[in-house]
Amino acid sequence: MIGERVAGRFVIEAPLGSGGMGRVWRGRDRKLGRVVALKQVRADVGRLPELRARADQEARALARIDHPGIVRVHDVLDAPDGPWIVMDYVRGAVLGRLIAGGPLPEPAVARIGAQVLDALIAAHAVGVLHRDVKPDNILITSSGGVVLVDFGIAAIEGNERITTLGQVIGTSTYMAPERLRGAPAGEAADLWSLGATLYTAVEGRTPFDRSTDVATRYAILDLPPDPMTRSHRLSPPILGLLTKDPATRMTAAELARRLEPLAGRTRRLEHLTGRAQPPPRPPAAKPTPPRETGPPSPETGAAPPRVRRTFATANAADRGSMVLALPPGDAAALLAQRSRLFTTAAVEEMCRRPAACAKLLQMLLPDRAGRLLDQVREPDLAAAVVLAMDPHHRGRVLAHMHDRHSAAAVRAMATTALHQTGRALATMPEAPAARLLTRLPPPTIADLLRHCPPATRDRLLSQLPPTTREEVERRLA
Repeated sequence: MIGERVAGRFVIEAPLGSGGMGRVWRGRDRKLGRVVALKQVRADVGRLPELRARADQEARALARIDHPGIVRVHDVLDAPDGPWIVMDYVRGAVLGRLIAGGPLPEPAVARIGAQVLDALIAAHAVGVLHRDVKPDNILITSSGGVVLVDFGIAAIEGNERITTLGQVIGTSTYMAPERLRGAPAGEAADLWSLGATLYTAVEGRTPFDRSTDVATRYAILDLPPDPMTRSHRLSPPILGLLTKDPATRMTAAELARRLEPLAGRTRRLEHLTGRAQPPPRPPAAKPTPPRETGPPSPETGAAPPRVRRTFATANAADRGSMVLALPPGDAAALLAQRSRLFTTAAVEEMCRRPAACAKLLQMLLPDRAGRLLDQVREPDLAAAVVLAMDPHHRGRVLAHMHDRHSAAAVRAMATTALHQTGRALATMPEAPAARLLTRLPPPTIADLLRHCPPATRDRLLSQLPPTTREEVERRLA
């Protein structure tokens, strides 16, 4: 790769890093004789039109923002291997590498936070959300400035199609609860990620540090952040940013007011970039496993050997009861990592306690939760579990069930909770929702569509077979 040319004009000189949307290289513009950053957009989405759409989106996002803390974009290049984005080359230390050398002083973290916040405010003012604020996307320049990079999964207001493409991309450790749930995420989600970043910088560890991704996601969704032990004046604003509910989360204006007196103590950050760059941290030593006779630990995200062996030898129905008795993080880890143990009898036994079962399934990826519910033979059991989920989870899980099973569950749900069922239908992607409806009788379809927004109702009606559509329209009239 090094030494190759892009679009006949830019020569690749060295790798700079990689992010959620691609790899970045240092390059030289042969025409103007300057150093630039070249971003090769990720090719694993598979289709060139989508690659171009992603590259164009990031370029437009950056072009809309005029701020010294956000890298400038110069061009988008079409190449045989996909699009490249030409940007300013920023020489600086990655904040994540600095943190790897140990926690940073409180005033320096406040200064970094104030500058990143200023850049985010500029982006939000023109309708751009970053969606992946984290230490590895923040550079400290040799002059002490702070630059926010990698807007590759930024959501531009009004561009829902491309936004959807990037929803699954990001770093869950720094992802706001509403994004993990798949709910609409706005400016407050970027502020939550900034709070998690500042916590990590000042404490030297992440606020929801767990050994598995499943356990981390559960902690972000349902547990308070770990206590702050190194920070005093910064802890109130950071914890204010890590509030679960975006409606009560600290605002950008309040955060700016809180950071200003602290940031003033460190006007420049050259002392951070001046110290030697630490090597990457060696992997942390694995904690001593619990004794085989002891209970599972909520922090580990996996049951101890004794519990794993017991699960493997228990009958199917007992597995369903046993998993509900575990701490939620351990139970979700077992469901995710050893799904073959949970056959129909086990899942149906779990569903007999719908509230507990719903809590666990919400901690899994929707496709895994949908596959587990597909095994349930009694629609009333699956319906009770889906109704026990948070509203923003219902449609996502139904969308990942086989339409035969989701239709049966929805029909059962509609008999007891018609309004909630209609709202869940409205949150589903159009294709699985339409497939589900075609398996229901016209009276049930009409009842459900009455509880959908008019635009959703019209789109779903257009997907029905003509005879069914006419009957449903007659009932809706």
